[in-house]
Amino acid sequence: MSQQRLRPEDLKPGPIRHEQLPAALIARIGSVRQVFAEVYPLSMAEWRDGFQRDAHPEQEVQWWERLARCYVEYISQKQLNREQRKAAFSLIFRLGLGASGADLAGDLASLSRGALDEILAIMHQH
Repeated sequence: MSQQRLRPEDLKPGPIRHEQLPAALIARIGSVRQVFAEVYPLSMAEWRDGFQRDAHPEQEVQWWERLARCYVEYISQKQLNREQRKAAFSLIFRLGLGASGADLAGDLASLSRGALDEILAIMHQH
């Protein structure tokens, strides 16, 4: 059975499942948003909307917090330009979703040799 790839433009947002999110969770979402502001520039309303559509927003925020810790640890050790920071984010995001191999080649082309091993080691710690 062949696996068909989804195109981002074909995805449609799911329904709002949570009209309100707890204030503490909104604060955590704001912290994640701040970490990724340069490389994933969504408004706070867009971030909140996404989490309101999640079946389990608390778990989803935890997933994003893990990615944020990995991203901050990786970029804090490097002198990266904006393009490289975007590639690092994309790589960490894709790895967090379970991507491997050819799916990562484009992001790796912008980063230094050994970046994948470094990022995998960081992700393994978190």
